[in-house]
Amino acid sequence: MTRQITEQELTEFLFDRLIVHGPSGPDTEWLRPACQQVATELLEEAEIFYKESDRVLDGGA
Repeated sequence: MTRQITEQELTEFLFDRLIVHGPSGPDTEWLRPACQQVATELLEEAEIFYKESDRVLDGGA
């Protein structure tokens, strides 16, 4: 099952998971921008992978 996810949804998911599983403390200002960057990179990589897998499935045309 696949589901579309926005960059913002992925950012919030990463942020929430890191807050839950990471060390607690007041020094988390860097965390949200880092999550945004990771979300952007993951979605770009996933899009490239998805496009490449489509090309392979249709015979490379």
